[in-house]
Amino acid sequence: MIVMSSQETVPLTRRDLPLDALAARIGDELDTLARLSSDVQRALSMCHFADHTDPKAIRGLQGIDRITQALEDLGRLMAAVSGEMPKDVKLHAVPILSRLRLHELITNLDPEQEKITPDQGSDGDIQWF
Repeated sequence: MIVMSSQETVPLTRRDLPLDALAARIGDELDTLARLSSDVQRALSMCHFADHTDPKAIRGLQGIDRITQALEDLGRLMAAVSGEMPKDVKLHAVPILSRLRLHELITNLDPEQEKITPDQGSDGDIQWF
């Protein structure tokens, strides 16, 4: 129970999360991350590197392709796994989703929430980190 004041209490609600739906959402999120990784790879390929870029640095950048392929494979795997799961398996939503930090990811993995889609056509300001 959460104590709101000295006289009010609000019970914590326990919400179940269907495991098959969670697995499908994880598969979708992995697909989204694979597309973003591919976009990063294309963007880097358009950059002009110094004539004498260290070959180790170039090989390191090629690791993005490996990341993209792994994310694509994992997305397909999770989609297949979700289709094979029994429909009656439930998890407690709060302890599972509370382990995540990114609000958008929490929303996208929760089958009760509408997914947030990345704005592909944004021409807004570029922020360098």
